[in-house]
Amino acid sequence: MQYTMPRKIVEELAKSIGKDSAEQFVNAMENLLESIRAESQREITAKKENLKAELYNELRNELATKEFVRAEINEVKAEINQVKAELKQLKNNLNQVKDEVNQVRSEVNQVRDEVNQVKAEVKLNNVLLKVLIGLTLFALTIFNPNFVNIMEKIFK
Repeated sequence: MQYTMPRKIVEELAKSIGKDSAEQFVNAMENLLESIRAESQREITAKKENLKAELYNELRNELATKEFVRAEINEVKAEINQVKAELKQLKNNLNQVKDEVNQVRSEVNQVRDEVNQVKAEVKLNNVLLKVLIGLTLFALTIFNPNFVNIMEKIFK
C-alpha cells in the first residue's frame, strides 16, 4: 500500500514553496511513510519466520508430549503477544510520523500566511513608491525655471 498526499495539499505547497520543492517534499514524505511501512512488514515477516524455525527445530528434536505441547503453545502465545505489542508500537510510531507530517503542514500554512502578508506589504509599498515618484516628478516640474517661464508666457 502506497501513501499519497491529497492533491489539494500538494497544490497549496506548490503555490507557496514552488512546484519542484513541493514535489520533492511530498515525495520525501511519501517515501518516509512507505519505508516505515516496508520496514515494519520486513520486521514482522522476519520475526514470524524466526519463530516458525525455532518452533519447528524444538519440536523435531523433542518428544511431543501433552505437557510439552501445552508449554510450547503457551510460549508461542507469549511470543505472539510480544509480536502484537511490537506491531502496536510500530503503529504508534507511524501515528507519530503522521502527527509530525500534520505539524509540518501546519507550519507550511503559517509560512504561507506570512508570505501572503509580505506580498501585501510589497504591493502597498509599490503603490506608495509610485505615488512618491509621481509627487517628485510633479514637484520637479512645478519648480523647474523653464516650466515657470513657459507657464508665464501661456498665462500672459
